[in-house]
Amino acid sequence: MKYKKDIFKAPKSLEYKEHYRPGLGTENVAPFLRSMVQMLRPNRILEIGAGYTTPFLLEALVNNERVFNDGNLKTEYMQNYNYDPKLIVIDDMSLGDLKKRPGMESIVNSNYVNFVEGVFQGKAKKLKKEYGDFDFVWFDCGGVDEYKAFFSEYWDICSYYIICHFTYLNGKANDHLLAILDAIKGDPFMLDIIEPNKTRQGSLTIIKKRHP
Repeated sequence: MKYKKDIFKAPKSLEYKEHYRPGLGTENVAPFLRSMVQMLRPNRILEIGAGYTTPFLLEALVNNERVFNDGNLKTEYMQNYNYDPKLIVIDDMSLGDLKKRPGMESIVNSNYVNFVEGVFQGKAKKLKKEYGDFDFVWFDCGGVDEYKAFFSEYWDICSYYIICHFTYLNGKANDHLLAILDAIKGDPFMLDIIEPNKTRQGSLTIIKKRHP
């Protein structure tokens, strides 16, 4: 099999450049989230804070319409198969009208996406009633007060994976992570991923509840 000439001699171009904002630390996070969604195949994704990660989450849901049968497909999975995923995006428009950002209008208008304008606080009960529990959550919004508010209000309607951004500063746990540890209930699995080349926006905390 022939590869394209010099394919491994230069870095790959940044995907979705029109959505990228320097300094927010999501250039590696975004494709990681895409891969996670394609592996986990969640039905209800909640994203708090639209941005560079949004097109990657949407792309993952579109890709999940395809199910590979490589001889390793679990037959029970396809019984009564009905995949109708939704990406619920909550954004307070603090960075401007989403539809006016380059490339964002088609995302907001996608059949896979439901956009909720405003802050996330006070919306958990309404979202639960409309969508049920969320089995994949990407939280990248605000400071300590927002982290405390989210886990206080949304913990019970998050059923599987919760991934939070910027939980370490200069390689050490920051107040965001401490707020999470103070708020979570039970004994979930937690994993921190830290990018060694970054000071601020270079860490994730992955929380997995024991049961999806």
